[in-house]
Amino acid sequence: MAEIKFLVEGIVCTGCAMDMETVMLDMDGVEDASVNYKDGVFSITFEPAEIAVETIIKKVEKLGFKTKILTG
Repeated sequence: MAEIKFLVEGIVCTGCAMDMETVMLDMDGVEDASVNYKDGVFSITFEPAEIAVETIIKKVEKLGFKTKILTG
């Protein structure tokens, strides 16, 4: 398992955060997903052999949010 954090632009309420978490948790290979809408940080735990980071990013963008990987 791997964990990665993203900065997400456009999440303005808990409803948006909960919707994103639900969509991510429905994806094969995703173990856990958590969105803090106040900070705009999205954390995901996933199995890299089952799902690529690029696939996760594309899914977030398809939901209408801009995202980038947080470093450090």
